[in-house]
Amino acid sequence: MTMNPFSWTLQHRVAWFIVSVSGAVAGVLFAFIQSPLFFAPQGWSVFASWLWSPGLYWVWPVAGFFGTALLFYLVQLPRSSN
Repeated sequence: MTMNPFSWTLQHRVAWFIVSVSGAVAGVLFAFIQSPLFFAPQGWSVFASWLWSPGLYWVWPVAGFFGTALLFYLVQLPRSSN
């Protein structure tokens, strides 16, 4: 396997995408846990309305997406040298 993601097999590209999206979802959840609305009564019921204000949390999903994508890529580095 080469380190060019465009030459990876379909399984590797799908796995990379799934890991990256999982990081973005984790970023959204982390941002909500850090917000003051999480500690409000019925905090999880406020979650849906909170999602409609991306200005409050957009940095965390983006960081989660690219952080896990980079991590997946770095894990593949030692495997490509063989």
